[in-house]
Amino acid sequence: MLNKIFYSYFTLAALTALAQKIVSLLSAKLPDNQMAIALLSRFQPQLEAAIQAIGSTTKTPLTAIVKQADLKRDNSFRSLRDHVRAGLTRENETYRSACEALWPEFEKNGTHIDKLPRDKQTASTNSLLADLRKPKNQAHLVTTNTIEWLTELDNDNRAYVTATTLRSSERSTDDTVLDHEAFKALRTSLDLMENILNTMQAMGDPVDVDEVVAEISQYITEANTAAKQSKNSGNTNPENPGETE
Repeated sequence: MLNKIFYSYFTLAALTALAQKIVSLLSAKLPDNQMAIALLSRFQPQLEAAIQAIGSTTKTPLTAIVKQADLKRDNSFRSLRDHVRAGLTRENETYRSACEALWPEFEKNGTHIDKLPRDKQTASTNSLLADLRKPKNQAHLVTTNTIEWLTELDNDNRAYVTATTLRSSERSTDDTVLDHEAFKALRTSLDLMENILNTMQAMGDPVDVDEVVAEISQYITEANTAAKQSKNSGNTNPENPGETE
């Protein structure tokens, strides 16, 4: 029986490298076997797509811009939130009272908006800004010197939305298969390979199938170990996961 591939440990790049080794071995060891030939014909387009897709989630410059815009928005929110929260314990009664009036708006919309998924963060930020800008809060914003701060958060939130819109537009005209899609397709071919080789081994045809299975199993064992070590050491790209995406 062929060893199992622990897909949850693998990045697309690591899984592609393993698949390439397996394809090379099958081509060399079973060049005339019809089942192997059919399997290889299935593998080839999946491998080509996987090679092209490696890093497709993160390689576009616009993805880096989106990340930077999100970080800037996070920082703006946290600094504003912490500024108002710190004022809750200030000795100056007028200032403290203004912060006490503004703080419920943060509690209503979430004091950890920066931890939300990005699309929800956008909506929650818009809601917070709308609440803080209500007429009843205008005097409190002046007292706490936060009007300009709100403008900065608003601008950063809008910049993030613009960046994501541009990236979506770019991706809509790019026919590159994304990492997680290529991973799933490659896994399907590898699962098929497992079933076919196990069937061939059970039938004892071809005669040297045991040798082929043993060698591929060794490839898989080595790749599983390397992939697990890489994941445990934190080297796995969070935007290029295995089966979890």
